[in-house]
Amino acid sequence: MADKRIRHGSNIVAFIVLVLGILVLVNFLSARRFIRADLTEDKRYTVSKATKNVIKNLDDIVTVTAYFSTEPAQVARIRREIRDVLDEYEAFSQKLQIDFIDPADFDEAQKQELRFKGIPEVRFNVYEKDKAEIAIVYMSIAVGYSGKEEILPVVQSTSNLEYDLTSAILKLTTKETKTVGFLTGHDEYNITAQTQENQLRALLDKNAQGQYNLTAVDLQAGGPVDETVTTLVVAGPKQTLTEREKYEIDQFIMRGGRAIFLVDPITRPPQTLQATPLSTGLNDLLEHYGAKLGNNLIADLRSHGNLAYQQGLFTVSQGYPYFINILKANFSAEHTITNQLEALVLPWTSSVEVLTNEDVIATPLVQTTEFGRSIQGAYNLMPGTPIPQIDLQAYTVAAALEGKFKSFYADKEVPPVASTANGNDTPTPTQETEDRTTITEGIETQIIVIGTAQILDRINEHGAKFFLNCVDWLTLGETLIGIRSHTITNRPLKDTSGFEKNFIKYMCTIGIPLVVVLFGLIRYLLKRRVKRLVGTYGSQF
Repeated sequence: MADKRIRHGSNIVAFIVLVLGILVLVNFLSARRFIRADLTEDKRYTVSKATKNVIKNLDDIVTVTAYFSTEPAQVARIRREIRDVLDEYEAFSQKLQIDFIDPADFDEAQKQELRFKGIPEVRFNVYEKDKAEIAIVYMSIAVGYSGKEEILPVVQSTSNLEYDLTSAILKLTTKETKTVGFLTGHDEYNITAQTQENQLRALLDKNAQGQYNLTAVDLQAGGPVDETVTTLVVAGPKQTLTEREKYEIDQFIMRGGRAIFLVDPITRPPQTLQATPLSTGLNDLLEHYGAKLGNNLIADLRSHGNLAYQQGLFTVSQGYPYFINILKANFSAEHTITNQLEALVLPWTSSVEVLTNEDVIATPLVQTTEFGRSIQGAYNLMPGTPIPQIDLQAYTVAAALEGKFKSFYADKEVPPVASTANGNDTPTPTQETEDRTTITEGIETQIIVIGTAQILDRINEHGAKFFLNCVDWLTLGETLIGIRSHTITNRPLKDTSGFEKNFIKYMCTIGIPLVVVLFGLIRYLLKRRVKRLVGTYGSQF
């Protein structure tokens, strides 16, 4: 008996030692290799591939110092979440040095130094024990590289932390700053104006994070696009471009410049919903490159947004098929610009037909549903105006072109510079004084064509993300796109028929209770049957 107890005790000790050894081994291995299982569809709790590429390619040490208070409890919780994200950053790069500092014990001189660097003291509302108090806390992150430093002054959550942090790292480590130019002179959207109302300018400034500059491009004098411009944005011209201006844009693209064209199909007087076709002169140029703008307006009779308008003393909101609501299924799943977008509203857009070209890869970025309808002529845009449900089909409304383009002016003379020096409103050609040689075949580059510029006028979260993705893809490549789209979430309910809605409704309200009752009845009958069998045959055993 004693031997049996000894063997039993030895087995228990050996089992405990084995379990402890496994735990130590797992802890040893986990400290050297980062593993996380993220079961969310968009991997929102995992550092994106774009960030991994950035931090893996660092050529020198980047320091990330988190100045975070450990009190009160709400700030401590945010601090833990921030540490989880930074631990993942550190796991994918040996050149990231991450430190957490609580400045609570700093003296006044040290706190003054933090304020000078741009690390503020934050007044934080604390609700504890049925009373409200204000705590002075620190919630900042400083990123340093080669003597330079970028500050994220107030970090209150992890929702945008990856994008902000990776942008700061890129800003510090990027050796070359690129330039994005916006065409002017044709009543385009004046994105370069630094006014309080210019939301898109503020958005671009925040997005650029020092990685690219913004400038205006005026081609009316007949000069070429400045060589420092990497990406040219043609944002909703309201007047016709001259042939010389189109020539300069063409030659910019032939030199390898990237371009994005946002072209409105209609013009309408302010405060009205009556419109006429708009001619910008760009249709033939873009069709030559491989994207044919339709002389039309597209309505989507199945997926559209609402238009709010004044009717007497009341504001009315009504379904509006000319505001096309793009859902996830209608974005290109293959292209970097759109593969993580889930929603977008395109107001008053034309179609963008993708043409076949053996030297160019064309990708439809955004399409309507199969209930798209093309409208031509003078446009009555009032809500409620009947739209015939005929010739319905899916229309492409934005496209990306990649490849080596041939010049639109390859077999043509260089257009002369138009001049209004004679005082007339109509420009008259003047003699060309400069010697220009047309580049007939371009180098590898990219072009984006969108059938509306109204997303810049009605800037919202999804429209901003789409436009910024386009600018980033053209200017910076694919580095930041996956990060910004990482946090976009929109899960609209699937559009169902009347029969499906009624089936789901009555199944939930009547069907499930009936199933429960039926299950209970069957169980009751089975138990009665078993009792009868036991009563009848039980005495025989």
